[in-house]
Amino acid sequence: MSQDNILRCWPVLAALGVTTVPLLLQLPVWIPLLVLVMLGLRGWMLWAGRALPARWLLLCVLTAAVLVLWLTTKTLVGREGGVALLSLLLGFKAFESASRRDWQVLLALGFFLAGMPLLFDQSPLAAAWLALSLLALTWAMVLLAGAAPKGSLRTAISALLLALPMMLVLFVVMPRLPGPLWSMPHDQKRASTGMSDEMEPGSISQLIQNQEPAFSVVFDGAIPPRPSLYWRMMIFDDFDGRRWQNIRGVTQERMGLSGGDAVNYTLTLRPEKSRLPALEYVEGPSESTRMEPGGVLRLEKEGEELFRYRARSRPQAAYLTDLSLQDQQFYRRLPVGNPQTRLLAERLRLQGGDDAGFVRAALEYFRLGAYRYTLSPPLLDGDEPIDQFLFSTRQGFCEHYASAMAVLARAAGLPARVVVGYQGGEYNPVGRFWQVRSSDAHAWVEVWLPSRQQWLRVDPTAAVAPSRVSEEVTQAIPALAGGGAAGAASANWWRPVRQGWQALSFSWQQWVVGYDASRQQGLYQRLGLGDSVDSAAVTKGVLIGGALACLPLLLLWRRQKGLPPLAEGRARIVGQLARHGIAVRDSDGPLDIINKSRRLPEQEFKQLKRLFKRYSALRYGAAKPDSAQERAWLKEARRFSVTGKHLARGSPPRT
Repeated sequence: MSQDNILRCWPVLAALGVTTVPLLLQLPVWIPLLVLVMLGLRGWMLWAGRALPARWLLLCVLTAAVLVLWLTTKTLVGREGGVALLSLLLGFKAFESASRRDWQVLLALGFFLAGMPLLFDQSPLAAAWLALSLLALTWAMVLLAGAAPKGSLRTAISALLLALPMMLVLFVVMPRLPGPLWSMPHDQKRASTGMSDEMEPGSISQLIQNQEPAFSVVFDGAIPPRPSLYWRMMIFDDFDGRRWQNIRGVTQERMGLSGGDAVNYTLTLRPEKSRLPALEYVEGPSESTRMEPGGVLRLEKEGEELFRYRARSRPQAAYLTDLSLQDQQFYRRLPVGNPQTRLLAERLRLQGGDDAGFVRAALEYFRLGAYRYTLSPPLLDGDEPIDQFLFSTRQGFCEHYASAMAVLARAAGLPARVVVGYQGGEYNPVGRFWQVRSSDAHAWVEVWLPSRQQWLRVDPTAAVAPSRVSEEVTQAIPALAGGGAAGAASANWWRPVRQGWQALSFSWQQWVVGYDASRQQGLYQRLGLGDSVDSAAVTKGVLIGGALACLPLLLLWRRQKGLPPLAEGRARIVGQLARHGIAVRDSDGPLDIINKSRRLPEQEFKQLKRLFKRYSALRYGAAKPDSAQERAWLKEARRFSVTGKHLARGSPPRT
């Protein structure tokens, strides 16, 4: 391979390195690191002129690498295993690339690998890196094809921009799959953050310290006050003395709502275990969802792809239901133990008088009982954890207070259960949506009042720390915002930037990642392509969109089909001369044109001589002219014009 060709292969290796970098965040780190080292080693071999290693050696090393990959991931297919295997094959392919065709094949693999990070992450950052990878690969392809380094980057950018309209047309028009294009089997053993199927002290507080977004909400009209933003997600109906869980002790429940204004909204999230949050109290299931006992929504078909659904809730409504004697008995179940809590429940029951009075007395007890709201409470390591919390430590988080309140209610003879979900959220004024995060996770209690036949929401945490419900969670827990004056100043400076990024991510998720079959059908109807996404509508969309997308290509083609720069410039100069009575034949050379133009004004004549002197050098010079020099000459020729108002026919010609 010549030295020129070697220099053109280095950009290929550099572009492949750019493509591999995002996989450091998604694959076992040794795999992309090994690929990057291999690409760097291959570049050094090109520079040093070293011979390629033997095929048998490459095969042995590849076999060892694939074996280690198998031991690491336990698979060679699917999302993680397949992408890792492709990365290794690309790295080893570089060590057997010798001819230009080999390097072209390597580039083709690079274009395929560039899209692999989207299988793991579909954020705007991932899309931006994909654009950077495509630019690097296209630039390397232009150089490998033999283009001059100067202007090659502009050529690569132009090629991508010309392809962009057709890409957008195909993205919009082609039928959407049931799930995202990047939906593939993934490792079920990989840990994921989210709410647990059970609640015990410390379970939710661990989730609170995670700032990852949980879901986003867009309200159609008026937004309920923040204290009403309780996002219901799970019901815990059984307590074993330390831990709450859902054993589905009640399989049927008729839910009735009384009073309260309806609120319409749209939620966007990636469901975890088919769980769907909904604002209390949702009127009923929407398409693709079902309602389970306890007024919680579930996705009909389990999946982790981005899901959007509309719901209608009445936050201020009363949750009415008629519990059977068996269901009432189930919701009163308590294990033995916690004698002090039982005595307190009896005292509060007597103090309150009736069912609603007990609830008021219990909340007043929490409010005045010197309890403290904290993410770092003392451990409850005794045999009576509720007694220990209520009468000893008096410090805890929402799960401590919800658990204690539910036990108190059951000990007082009232059916009670724990509800887990989210409370509040952060309003983003840039994107005009609410962002609910893991840090907004919350637990509260529902107590059934026999006299009203109603489940009553009771939040003891709000009695201890009212700011947890009335303000953002970072106001109630300063540690989440960094704490201190410096942390507050930093948060105030960073907040607009973070909200702007949130708005960008939200729009990206809504209109790009979330562009599903239903949105596509709505777009087809608005564009008049058809009521459904069938073959006729798709054909019509491809033809119309393709014709519009090809307009830039047509303009480029017409530009390329025109005269070469030197010929175009000569024609423009000849046209200028013709308007002043100087006739130039096609067979006239530069000297002939100069001789015929001696009657021009002095300034124009000097300019004409300079132009044709450069024209002769470019047109008839021994060296191959540079296209950039020809275009520069054409620009000067376009500026040439005869400004003299008369060409004195009788004036003597210049010598």
